[in-house]
Amino acid sequence: MLVQNNGFDINNFKVPAFTLSKGEMVRFWVEVVPQSETDINVYWEPKKMIEKIQINHSGKEVIKICPLRVKRSLFDFIKPITLGSFLENEFKLSPEAVKGKLSYLGLKPDIRIKDLGAAHQKMFAIISEFQKSSIVSFDYYGLAHDSEEQLTAYVKSELEEGKSAISFDNLYYKSNTPDFERIQNVDIKRK
Repeated sequence: MLVQNNGFDINNFKVPAFTLSKGEMVRFWVEVVPQSETDINVYWEPKKMIEKIQINHSGKEVIKICPLRVKRSLFDFIKPITLGSFLENEFKLSPEAVKGKLSYLGLKPDIRIKDLGAAHQKMFAIISEFQKSSIVSFDYYGLAHDSEEQLTAYVKSELEEGKSAISFDNLYYKSNTPDFERIQNVDIKRK
């Protein structure tokens, strides 16, 4: 067990008790519909919840939300780097490992990072975060259904390697038969 939480209230949300174990993902399905015409914070900030979860995290690793894109150097804007080169240089991955990881997203190692669209930038950032953290936190917001499925397949491959994840998605997109393979689905509703 990596994280055991007894549940808590944050803003107008009730977060039930949950446990995160090694090799598993907790997928929070958050009710993000505005309650009134003046409610502009329709996408509840997972960052605040991760801060609350961190308090009960027994490990030394800081859990943080994965960024929307990888950080690149100024040099990358002059001579753009490819996905493969980035993963090989930053994380010392073999070309075969890079191909395997990128294949989940339908990407090729020779694509330049700067040429990725917003969804693929986000998913590439998640791949990168898994290379440096044992617990990765991210959200599915803004991803199309097929991108969501690709990302989930990739995350499961990392879970099989002993990594863990905390993810956030919109409750109103939750399937009637959500995926339970290595995934604990937790609904978070407004009070």
